[in-house]
Amino acid sequence: MSKQVRPVRLAGAFALMLGLALALPAVMQAQALPTPKDFVSNLDVRCYKLNDQPPLNVPLHLDHLNPYFVQKGLPPEDVILGKPLELCVPVKKNQVAPPDTVLPFIRFVDWKCYQIAGPSLDLDIHLDHLNPEIPPILGPAVDGTVREPQQLCVPVRKNNQVLPAAVLQLIQWLDVKCYRFEPREPPLIDSIFLQHLNPLWAAMPGQKALFQQTPEPQLCVPVKKNGQGPLNPAIAQIVAYSDVLCYPVDAPPLNQPVVLNHLNPVLRNMNLPAENVVAGATTKLCVPVAKNGFFPPG
Repeated sequence: MSKQVRPVRLAGAFALMLGLALALPAVMQAQALPTPKDFVSNLDVRCYKLNDQPPLNVPLHLDHLNPYFVQKGLPPEDVILGKPLELCVPVKKNQVAPPDTVLPFIRFVDWKCYQIAGPSLDLDIHLDHLNPEIPPILGPAVDGTVREPQQLCVPVRKNNQVLPAAVLQLIQWLDVKCYRFEPREPPLIDSIFLQHLNPLWAAMPGQKALFQQTPEPQLCVPVKKNGQGPLNPAIAQIVAYSDVLCYPVDAPPLNQPVVLNHLNPVLRNMNLPAENVVAGATTKLCVPVAKNGFFPPG
C-alpha cells in the first residue's frame, strides 16, 4: 500500500515545486529594478498647489547626489523646511505609458514640496530632455542658468496606500532640491495630454495641459538628507540621475483631499503626523533631463 502511495505523493510534490519554479521568474521580474535610463526617462510628474498649511520648520542637511554636481564640488547646504507648497504626482504623456519594467515603480512616485531658501548657484548648464514625448514639443535640449533653491520635494504616501516592498526601497530615497532655472530662450507654448498613473487617481479622465512662459521653470536635482542615502548600489545609481525640469503649465485643477505620510527614513523617523491637504490648481509639469551630458546608464 505504501509503495503505491509514495509515487503519487512524490509526483504531487514535484508538480508543486515545478509550479513554484515557473511562477518565481515572473515574481522576480515584477520586482526587479529598472535601469537608471528606463526609470529616469519616464520620471514625469504633474504638480498641484496645496491649500494653506503651516511651515514644518524642520532643519535638514542636504548633499548633492547627481554625478555632475558632485564633480563640480557643489557644497552641501543646511535648509529649513517651510510651508508645503505643492503635491507632485506621476503621469503619462500623450497616452504613452511607461514600460512594464518601470510602471510598478513610477506610479508611486509622489512628492510633497516644501519651501526652502538658500544662495544662488549661478551655474550655467545644458539640459537634454529624456522622455521621447517632449522633444517634438519643447525641443531636444535647453540651456540656462541655475539660480537659488526654492523647494525641497520629498517622497510621500497618499491615503495610506500599501506599496510593494521593492517599490518602497527605491522611492523612499527620491528627494529632489528644486532651483529656479533661467532658460536662455522661453519655452514654446504648446499642449500635451496627461493622465494619472497612481492607482488612487488612475481612473480619472486625461486632460490637456498648455505650457506657459511664466513663471520660470525649476530644475530639481537629487539630494540626500542628513547624510542618509540608499545603501543598495543599484538604487543609489537610479536616485543619483533623477533630475527633472519643471515647466509651468495651465490645466484644470484637481481639487482632491488627500492624506499624506512621509516615506523617507529621515522624516519618517521623526514621527511627523499625517497631513490632510487639498490638491488644487495645476502648477507645473516636471519632465526628466540629463545635465551637461551626464546621461543615466542603461
